[in-house]
Amino acid sequence: MADEDRLTSVVGILTWGIEAGGYELTGSASGSAVYGVRIDGTDAVLKVTTADRGQTNARRELAFYRTLASRVPVSTPRLIRYADNDDLTALLLSAHTPARPAREWSRHAWLEMARQLAALHSTPMPDQPSWLDTPLLQRLLDRPPIGPAADYWSRTDAADRIGVVLDAPDTLAPALAATPACFLHGDCHVDNLLREGSRMVWADWQVAGVGSPAIDLAFLWSRANADGADIPRTEMVHEYASHRGIDVTVLRRSLIAAELGVLLFCWPEYAAYRTQTTRDRLTRRLVRLIREWPARCEVTSNEPN
Repeated sequence: MADEDRLTSVVGILTWGIEAGGYELTGSASGSAVYGVRIDGTDAVLKVTTADRGQTNARRELAFYRTLASRVPVSTPRLIRYADNDDLTALLLSAHTPARPAREWSRHAWLEMARQLAALHSTPMPDQPSWLDTPLLQRLLDRPPIGPAADYWSRTDAADRIGVVLDAPDTLAPALAATPACFLHGDCHVDNLLREGSRMVWADWQVAGVGSPAIDLAFLWSRANADGADIPRTEMVHEYASHRGIDVTVLRRSLIAAELGVLLFCWPEYAAYRTQTTRDRLTRRLVRLIREWPARCEVTSNEPN
């Protein structure tokens, strides 16, 4: 079915008075269809997940907007309307301008990101069991997919180094878990950040939950590095740690473990969709992290850059 036909069908079901002429937005990998629409003369975003695509994450995001959005110390889109039934879960959200690409971010913007992540991670922990699911990266490190990781990375310039980690993958999970668990965005990268004037707006809360803060930071860095960004990692670590009052040494070790996990076990599935230049950049980052990892196991004072 064409995009406009799908939108017309959904609009007909919802009967919300959405104006015709909406368009599908790009960049969503959540399984939801996302449309730019207008309602009552105002721009909005319609996010729809049908039963055949799985509604668990969509319902998680709906629960976030209904129960937690007003409690987190970062700006989020406003939930205008919603529908949730056996056929679909639909969220109508306020529209905002996409953030600039990661490679265009200034040092000031990255440090502001560190401060906002620190604030978000300081949110009081939700006590409902539905928020306490183990994050994807933590699950991967608990049962790391060694075979696919070895298959992909053995064909790169990191081939002669990956054994340092893949021969002892059980060292990653404890390092990740060494930083106290907190409330996470769960899919923290620049494409999920919007702007309203000078204000940052955090979108796409489908996998929000509880886990190590290193997960959000490492995933943010890994995606930004793939996009060619110049990230002031050391300064971000200090900014983040100072705002949360946590141990910098332990945080750095958790961050290396998390970033190693993202690169080794998450990226191989998506590498084919990236250019060779990007894949080479990721390989260089992996080599650097592997060089630091044995020292981090001994908790030395080296810093990631």
